[in-house]
Amino acid sequence: MDWRTKISDLISSVPVRLKIAGIMVLPVLILGLALNYWIRTGLSDWLSYLLTDERVHIAMQNGSRSVVIVTMMAAIISVMLTFFLMLILTRPLLHLRQVALNVADGDFSLRAKIWAQDEIGEVAQAVNHMIDRLVVGQQKLQRTNRRLEAVNKVIMAASRALDLREVLDAALQATLDVMRLESGWVLLCDSADPDNQPLRLVSQIGLESNWTDVLKGGQQQLCACRSDLLSGQLGQNASLRSCPCFYKLNPDSKPVEHITIPLGVRDQWFGVINLVCPQNRSLSEDDLDILTTIGVHLSVIAANAQLHASLVEKEAVRQALLEALVRAQEDERARLARELHDGTGQTLTSLLVRLKVLEKQQKDAQLRENVSELCEATSGIIEQVRGVSYRLRPSALEEFGLDMALRSLVQDMTEPAEIGVDFNLSLGKQRLPFEIESTLYRIAQECLTNVLRHAQASHVTVELLPLPYAICLRVEDDGIGFDPNDLGNGKKRPRLGLIGLQERAEMLGGSLVVQSAPGAGTSVQVRIPLEMEITA
Repeated sequence: MDWRTKISDLISSVPVRLKIAGIMVLPVLILGLALNYWIRTGLSDWLSYLLTDERVHIAMQNGSRSVVIVTMMAAIISVMLTFFLMLILTRPLLHLRQVALNVADGDFSLRAKIWAQDEIGEVAQAVNHMIDRLVVGQQKLQRTNRRLEAVNKVIMAASRALDLREVLDAALQATLDVMRLESGWVLLCDSADPDNQPLRLVSQIGLESNWTDVLKGGQQQLCACRSDLLSGQLGQNASLRSCPCFYKLNPDSKPVEHITIPLGVRDQWFGVINLVCPQNRSLSEDDLDILTTIGVHLSVIAANAQLHASLVEKEAVRQALLEALVRAQEDERARLARELHDGTGQTLTSLLVRLKVLEKQQKDAQLRENVSELCEATSGIIEQVRGVSYRLRPSALEEFGLDMALRSLVQDMTEPAEIGVDFNLSLGKQRLPFEIESTLYRIAQECLTNVLRHAQASHVTVELLPLPYAICLRVEDDGIGFDPNDLGNGKKRPRLGLIGLQERAEMLGGSLVVQSAPGAGTSVQVRIPLEMEITA
């Protein structure tokens, strides 16, 4: 910063009062000094033609003294005039300064006074116009903040639950709190047949018992809310209505006024929220706008809650059907196991006994040897039938749970093939739902069957890991592997077993991942979701 800038800033920082005083006094002082200089230098030449030198000297002294006195008197008068003018000029400016400070502190009640129709008056008018615009903007901002705060409170209260009734209870209570009202109710149409069913009461707060009886009973035909809602006459905005329903039931009472908030999504109206409005309560357009905004958001939340309830119901039906399907499969397996054990098994055993008797009766050595071979073959078939019967209905799964059943299954299937096994079964004695245990057992059984038939493996790893809200089964071998892309390739032998495993997992909402490559073994991982954490 150079010296010119410093001098300019110093001059600009001088208060307005001093600037005005300088403007008034400075010309007088300049005029006085000029006259005094002229009297001392130029006037003596003119007087020397008329007077003697001595008189000229005396006249110069008197004239100079007079000029000084007149200049001082003029300066004093100028200062007095300056203070008067300063009062006139600075008073509006100081008032404007005070108004600006009040506005800066958030006080918009003070307005600038217009002292005169001059430039300062125009500035005062501009300041007042600015304050008016600020007041309007602040009022809009306050209304917007109030609307957002009210909507946020209602949405936060309604979003804490998923059940439709809990959502509407919370939303109704929050709306009453926001509007400082005491009672209200919510009516919904029957989603199955909204055109022929009356509105049903699903939530109420603060209503008298006779009102609740009316809303729950058969007097709803007296109320025009349902017909107006379905016909679209309610529109999408909150409105103040007079309900004749209660008045017709009790003619001595006055009609009940309530605020009606339609509930609907994409012109599909499914209910209303009614808030009882006291007679001494006046509603503004801003209040109705807030309730309209609340209704729009609550419509979406209520619709989502209805969809969630429908989804939960369908999921429950699907789960019941799934459980019935799994139990039907297991019952059919049990029936086949009983028939194999009691029917085929007993028949083969009887056949074996008769063959042994026939063997003892034969005298021909060749025939006796042939019958002996038939006995051995029949014994082998009997053992196979018993094994198939056991695998169709594993008693260990029902008696000891999935952990012990998998251990028994793996040992029974791998020991005859001399395949090494690593176990990582951490479920213990914890029990899972029947359909999950049965499905995981069958998946493990099919995986081990594929290992024995196709993998040419020397080692198998079986893991059963409980996870938060899920259970994971992994069966891995070190066999020849295969290309997973060939699963759906019709030119090669389809892997129907793996496709069946995937279908079993998807039936329970789970997933199956197969990782394999030629010469790199195969890993099958199944993840089944659980509705709750596993407990012992």
